[in-house]
Amino acid sequence: MPTYDPALYADQLSEVPVETEVAMTVLQILKELRGTLALLGGMQQTWNLNGIPDMVQAAITNNELLAGHSPQDWYRWGVVFTELQTWLQTPIASIEATPMQVLMKRYTAQTG
Repeated sequence: MPTYDPALYADQLSEVPVETEVAMTVLQILKELRGTLALLGGMQQTWNLNGIPDMVQAAITNNELLAGHSPQDWYRWGVVFTELQTWLQTPIASIEATPMQVLMKRYTAQTG
């Protein structure tokens, strides 16, 4: 019969209640996600203001790579990034807020 080795489970042990651990994890994810969302917004503006949609369409028409990637990949990226931005700004009725509002909000723990 194998013996229990606590070192194998050290990453699963915690000194805080599970709800505190989950809240800390959520806040860490949100902190990291905010930078990515800001980067995504900037990339989207660069994409649109510098004519990338026209470049993609030309690459599709001419069946040429664009920066080493297929025009179909570029097209998919454009659709997904545009749809993602739309989703981020679309209110969710059950919470009366957009995903962007929830993801960008600064959350602080309250006492009492």
